Amino acid sequence: MSAPETVAEAFLVALRDRGVDRLFVNAGTDFATIVEAYARQKESGLGLPEVIVCSHENLAVSMAHGSYLGDGRVQAVMLHTSVGSANAVCAVSNAASARVPVLLSAGRTPLFENGILGSRDYGIHWAQEMFDQAGMLRELVKWDYELRDGTQVREVVDRALDRARTDPPGPVYLSLPREVLAAPTFAAPAAAAAPVPTRAHPDPAAVDTLAEHLATARFPLIVTGDSGAEHATVAALADLAGRYGIGVVESGPRHVSMPADHPMHLGYRPGEVLADADVVVTLDLDVPWLPAAVSPADDAVVVQVGPDPHFSRYPIRSHRSDLTITAACGPLIAALGPALEARADRIDTGRTSRIEELGGRWRTRRQALLDAETGASDAPITKAAMNAALASVIGSDDRETVVVNEYWAQAEVLAPTVPGSYLGTPPAGGLGWGLPAAIGVKLARPDATVISTLGDGAYLFANPAACHQAMAMHGLPVLTIVCSNNHWGAVQASALKVHPDGHAAASADLSPLARLDPVPAFETYAEASGGFGVRVRSRAELVPALEKALRVVREEGRQALVNVECA
Repeated sequence: MSAPETVAEAFLVALRDRGVDRLFVNAGTDFATIVEAYARQKESGLGLPEVIVCSHENLAVSMAHGSYLGDGRVQAVMLHTSVGSANAVCAVSNAASARVPVLLSAGRTPLFENGILGSRDYGIHWAQEMFDQAGMLRELVKWDYELRDGTQVREVVDRALDRARTDPPGPVYLSLPREVLAAPTFAAPAAAAAPVPTRAHPDPAAVDTLAEHLATARFPLIVTGDSGAEHATVAALADLAGRYGIGVVESGPRHVSMPADHPMHLGYRPGEVLADADVVVTLDLDVPWLPAAVSPADDAVVVQVGPDPHFSRYPIRSHRSDLTITAACGPLIAALGPALEARADRIDTGRTSRIEELGGRWRTRRQALLDAETGASDAPITKAAMNAALASVIGSDDRETVVVNEYWAQAEVLAPTVPGSYLGTPPAGGLGWGLPAAIGVKLARPDATVISTLGDGAYLFANPAACHQAMAMHGLPVLTIVCSNNHWGAVQASALKVHPDGHAAASADLSPLARLDPVPAFETYAEASGGFGVRVRSRAELVPALEKALRVVREEGRQALVNVECA
């Protein structure tokens, strides 16, 4: 194996040496030396990250996002100068709000107009240059920098990855001028492996205070939705809640944070239980309740926990806190166990049965919905019907199936029990995340069945032709289920919330601002890339279509799309 000859090769080798196995790319003229590095790889023998070609930047960043959710490893993306970075901003916003560690690199328009290797040789190199290319992402990333010289490439990569992985994790951005990448480099001695930053641990005094509140509470409640991002916390939280009689409710879940079949699980609607709790603990959740709708009781003790418990990135967030603990969820739960055990004799033994009774309410409601939807064979297809159908074909304890939801798939109906089996929309809610993220999950977990559940609007935002082409190119069959109702549900619903007695509410017609019709025949996107596509118009067709699509994905290894005409 030879040594790197260019800074581009040294950059790629540094990534691979630091455990970055994939590089998601949408290439442009700034990639000249990156192309050359991979072309020389057979001769050089250098260990470089696997290239994952993506035909759109939202696809590239969201696939990286999904891959991190799939295997928990930091990811890397390379974008095309300013224009590619601009295309990626929405996906970067999603990654930032979801605390996904990804190294975003982007070529920079050549600095020199002529006279140096890599200098400008296309007309676009003048118009694409910006005074501050990183400025468009600076509010979203934890760190940004420009590589100035090849001698610092390892230090810069280490700094970028360290900042990306340190609690709370998130994306970072590195600009790579073409002349710098093209410059020759000299092999530096391999540096020792960079240490992975440890998780934030809680202050022992704060743990004792929290344990005292929980032990003496009449109705202690944990509100979460993101703590399951660290899969090991799911079993730990379940054990803590069961052992000491603590209710858990998941608010807008983006991960499985508590097995749905746990007796202390109180469902997915915090408004139903929040006001009755006398101790409320939020585990790393940005919006545990909507203050305009419901809040904890005035005399309740409210505790907020997280590596950044008050979400410093948010310009305004005033959710009440009587005790704030800066800690990752795993270390906090681990520390709480012994502290509660020391106070076990003071815990009200009757509260466990009372909390279990509360948990029975949402399960009864779920079963009633499943029973009702099963018997309504001639009714229009609703989102409730789609949830019931999906639940029936995958089950709640399927360890090999992952649902990546960007619209209609409700955790309350699917009742997931397995960590990592349900992934919800990032807090920022930038549309077009779900399908490319599902492809990224499939890349990281090739043996899993990955299902992307979308609305027609989110599907259109995902740049579906690029997504289906990526599935075909990389052999990543995903089942896509689109709820096609020909409108932006959130747009219309928001208008009715703000103006419940207004003209939009009184009108029998859908607002033109919320209309999407006529939508394309979405199933043909999958067919155009060698997959299976089917349109479903009646309830009787729904379950058979889902079952066939799953067989295509699992047994034939082909992508599939079920386009459901939904009310």
